[in-house]
Amino acid sequence: MIKFFQKKRVPTKRQALAQRNEARAKGNYTFIDGLGRGDPNRQNIPYYFRQKDPIPKWERVELIEMGRYLYSNDGIVKGAIDDLARYSFPLIPQALTEDADWNFKAEEYFNSWAINADLKGRMHFYDLQRLASICLDRDGDVGILHVEDQDGIKIQIIESDLIQDQPKQNGKYDQGVAYDARGKAVSYSVLQDSDSNDEYRIIPASQMCLLFDPERADQQRGISSIAHAVAHIRDKKEILAYEKMGVKNLSSFSAVLQSEYDEPDEDAFGLSEVDGFDAKGDPTEVTVSQMQSGEIPVLRKGETLTAFQGNRPSTTFEGFLEFLVREFAVGLGMPYEFIWNPQKLTGPSQRFVMGKAQRKFEERQRLFSNMVRKTWLQVIAKGIEDGSLPAQQSWQKCKIQPPARLTIDIGRESREEREDVTAGLMSLSQHFGQRGLDWQSEVDQQAKEFSYIMERAQELATKYDIPIDVALNRLGGQVQGKQEPLIDTQPLDKESL
Repeated sequence: MIKFFQKKRVPTKRQALAQRNEARAKGNYTFIDGLGRGDPNRQNIPYYFRQKDPIPKWERVELIEMGRYLYSNDGIVKGAIDDLARYSFPLIPQALTEDADWNFKAEEYFNSWAINADLKGRMHFYDLQRLASICLDRDGDVGILHVEDQDGIKIQIIESDLIQDQPKQNGKYDQGVAYDARGKAVSYSVLQDSDSNDEYRIIPASQMCLLFDPERADQQRGISSIAHAVAHIRDKKEILAYEKMGVKNLSSFSAVLQSEYDEPDEDAFGLSEVDGFDAKGDPTEVTVSQMQSGEIPVLRKGETLTAFQGNRPSTTFEGFLEFLVREFAVGLGMPYEFIWNPQKLTGPSQRFVMGKAQRKFEERQRLFSNMVRKTWLQVIAKGIEDGSLPAQQSWQKCKIQPPARLTIDIGRESREEREDVTAGLMSLSQHFGQRGLDWQSEVDQQAKEFSYIMERAQELATKYDIPIDVALNRLGGQVQGKQEPLIDTQPLDKESL
């Protein structure tokens, strides 16, 4: 007899936990639905938690090759990476000692050194910053090496593929980097030249900075900034190639000849060697020559000539491409509208896009700031050592001056900044710093200009016997208040005559 009212047995907590673990092991149950373990069509994701880097060496090399290919052959990838480097640099170090004269001399010395900072003698120090940023996004990381030769301190860029393990090195290096017990990099293994029979050199970490955008706390090597969108960019290029091929094929047909006959008119496609004519010698079929010369063809009974209209590419196709480009831009950390299409933006939207892009530029600037400070230390120390600069307390201190901030309201913001400076709510350092300028140099320049204008105005006032205020106004040194005209233009009173 079936017991319909039998009480359902409730498993204990231990039994419920065992059942849940068994179901999870079979892939039929999960607390997080997004993992999709119950979906048989979803492939497993390989990820290794206890590695210093989430990808193996061979996959890093493949990403470097793909990043360089896409950078060289895809305009969107190249434009986005170049814009990130273009608006983030240069970073200019400025001295912070109490001696203004020494600060000026030190900055002049550094600027003169920066002209020939490249070890190969080709690039300015500020151009090296931009190039290093491009290498970082394209390859994943980049090494900045400070070397000293007979000409002084020089900068050498070490590209990512040259930082690699040595053959027969017994596991001392992990993808070109040796670590201590705390996981701190102590040296790098760098391939000298691809044609030098695999000759390597060991560079201490104190001499080289390995720059990359870290995604994890334990990460030791960088990953290309376009790694998330390599498949999308390749698909975009292939889809565009197929679409262009389709558009070309459709564009080659100007009209379609519809016929009730079983066999197609070969002459419409230029396949027949004999033209069709009636007894009077008039054409009875459409030929390519007639269509190209603009003549009106004579059709046979049952034939219809219809202008061909292609609908490729469609608006849906353009929206699909926009999605691929947008996902690439979002993963790179740049607004899509900044990279590709800002036409639909309003004023507030443009400010939001510019602000978001500026945050990305500031992140890149912070990443490179330590390298710039290290360069300042070595260059100024070399100048003090060889007597080009006098010793000065706190000579090693400097601040990093970034380029001017992006804005679409330069007139309004300039007016507000002038009011804040006048009211004491903004310092001159902030005011000039937002324009990428050194406030001390600008104040000194203003003092020189004012002194020169005052001297010239005094000379003119004495020579021509005119008020000095009039001379100042003529020379550009504006004087507040109403000025009396040099020549009286008012009509004379009759009584005065």
